[in-house]
Amino acid sequence: MRIDPKLDAYRELGVSPGASGEAIRQAYLALARRYHPDRAPTGRAAEYEERMKRINTAYELLRDPESRQRYDRLRAPHAAPSQATPRTPTAPRAQPNDPYTQMRAGYQQRVYRVQASTRALPAWAQALSGLFAGLGLVAGFLLGLPFGIVGCIPGAMVGMVVGMLVGLWAVYVLALGLPTAVLGWLGLLLADTVGMWVGGGMGLVLGAVWARRLWRRARITYHSR
Repeated sequence: MRIDPKLDAYRELGVSPGASGEAIRQAYLALARRYHPDRAPTGRAAEYEERMKRINTAYELLRDPESRQRYDRLRAPHAAPSQATPRTPTAPRAQPNDPYTQMRAGYQQRVYRVQASTRALPAWAQALSGLFAGLGLVAGFLLGLPFGIVGCIPGAMVGMVVGMLVGLWAVYVLALGLPTAVLGWLGLLLADTVGMWVGGGMGLVLGAVWARRLWRRARITYHSR
């Protein structure tokens, strides 16, 4: 057969120039199983066919001792020092059009984070939101028990955040409801039904102003990246 001295048969098979015949045969069989065109991913059949042609040509040169000797003599002037190092076969690259690869990359890029700060709130508001956060942590931990420790830790964290948000909601409801109820009761006590409605309306306005101030002092941020 015609020998191309520029073809690095040892590099194609991933063996050293001093490899035995059995080592060359085993390397060829492994590469033939890996790069057979029937095993090519979608869109890479031509690439696998070309690679398999080079593998077959390299094996035909090296399998026979006489052709291997002639190849070594012709190859010597063209061989570079770096070509003596065996080439480690690389794994096939993931296809850019693989839907599963795109889905995994999309999930890795989406990191959801909720932050709620209660440090600027009054002491009673901090205590109320902290109480709900603690209850949520315990509830999340208990709900995660059937899934083991893997489920308990995320469940506790999510429960704590949800509990804090529920606690802040309770703070705002209290901020709106307490002035409304107190002023409405005073209006009913000092006057009549009309006074109750007037007092309740004034209390609602005061509660809304109070709740707005509390909302501005408790920053709730949501991040997705």
